[in-house]
Amino acid sequence: MLTTLAAPAFAETWYIEKGDITVKAGETGNDVTQNNVTTKNDTNTIITNREDKASSNTVTIDANGKNDKVEVTLKDVNIDTSSRNKAAVSVTGEGDTNIKLNGDNALKSDIYRSGIYGSGSGSLTISGGENDSLTAQGGSGANGISSSGSLTISGGTVTANGDDGGRGISSSGSVTISGGSTVTANGGNGTISGGDGICSSGGVTISGGSTVTANGGNGGSLVGGEGIRSGGGLTVSDGTVTAKGGNGDSKDGYGGDGIRSGGVVTISGNTVNAAGGSGGKVGGYGICSFDRVAISGGTVTANGGDGSSGGDGIRSGDIDLSGSLELTAKAGSPNGKALSQRGNELDLDDIKDKLGPGAKVTATDANGETKQVSIPRPVEPEEPSSSSDGGSATPSTPASPLPGLTVTDKSGAVISYTSTQSGNTLTVCVGRFTASLRASLSALRQLRAEGIETITFQTILCSTTLSVDELLAMGGEDAEAVLTHRLTDSSLTVG
Repeated sequence: MLTTLAAPAFAETWYIEKGDITVKAGETGNDVTQNNVTTKNDTNTIITNREDKASSNTVTIDANGKNDKVEVTLKDVNIDTSSRNKAAVSVTGEGDTNIKLNGDNALKSDIYRSGIYGSGSGSLTISGGENDSLTAQGGSGANGISSSGSLTISGGTVTANGDDGGRGISSSGSVTISGGSTVTANGGNGTISGGDGICSSGGVTISGGSTVTANGGNGGSLVGGEGIRSGGGLTVSDGTVTAKGGNGDSKDGYGGDGIRSGGVVTISGNTVNAAGGSGGKVGGYGICSFDRVAISGGTVTANGGDGSSGGDGIRSGDIDLSGSLELTAKAGSPNGKALSQRGNELDLDDIKDKLGPGAKVTATDANGETKQVSIPRPVEPEEPSSSSDGGSATPSTPASPLPGLTVTDKSGAVISYTSTQSGNTLTVCVGRFTASLRASLSALRQLRAEGIETITFQTILCSTTLSVDELLAMGGEDAEAVLTHRLTDSSLTVG
């Protein structure tokens, strides 16, 4: 018989040893059922273990309606349901579920059951702090964490292990890893095929300084799993990613790809290391996209795996390299390509014009021959000569004195400059990479009275033109406008 307790809103700690726990969305909190007794409107549902040893009882979180939101905290939980033919934690429904981590949590499920099994179409979020962790172990043939909807991991340390061909993390929707998370996803070694480290049908996004390690499992008789497999693209904007394809059978197998995507692979920052696994027939690709690979920043390494046919470092119909990236691509032995665009090796001379200062692209073919293109960064001289910078390197009075108008170097020392007037524009020039133009608003007001409408400040790599009227509108009589150039960047302060 099911008993319902109606009580004022409160928070309670639920001990998993007492029995299976079901949590549903209530009117003002969660409705929690254990041992056929339902407590309504729990406002802070915390599930924990009373004892150190693992419990075989389960947790079911049901966000049934589309607008339902259920939040549950797992606090030092230890659940092992490998003897019950059940998942340790099940998530159902069309609503949003948030599992908050507190302390160290371990979930282990039975054969064909994921450590966390999300069967509903709603979103699943796993969140935690710097010292919070979760290890989710799938049973044989199952995933560490699976979600039929979108999956977000935000903060904490999460380890997800598939077993016997199961995936580390699997989502029918998107996978988002953010908030400085540390995520390790290991596909299980399989008797036939290895499991993927991370597999998403809707796309994978890694940001927020997160660290992600995704390893495909080895294939016993056929194919190694992919490190990261995405049907909807992969975006890495701020994170450290290591993705390794599993090895295939040494005679007839295929190596898994480090990263394999049906959509665009976009990498704009931090570090990505991707490596294809080896296979008796074909080595895996480091990075493979059936759409486009676009790398505009960060440090990227992409290595093809070895096989009777070697894998490519990067393989795509369109490889777009730009900005200040550092890319190292290596072909797998014996005949892979370092950068395979539409089946042909990318000519590094064709990408030079798109690379920014400090960029370096290195491609090593299957024979070990290396080609490289690099763009040096500008080096600012400590003391440019007076003949090259339009003035002395030591503090001095401006060559063309303008009351209230000075130029300083990067140390703040006053340096000389040249000034010219053309029509209503005053141009101030100095031969430095870094310098600041300083003008009191009272001086600008005087220049405006003399017919000067705009001021142009020119350094070696940068030129900025400002409206005198707009500057005057930004501050009071005693304010100072400071326009600073550093290499190609400029900034303005008024105060």
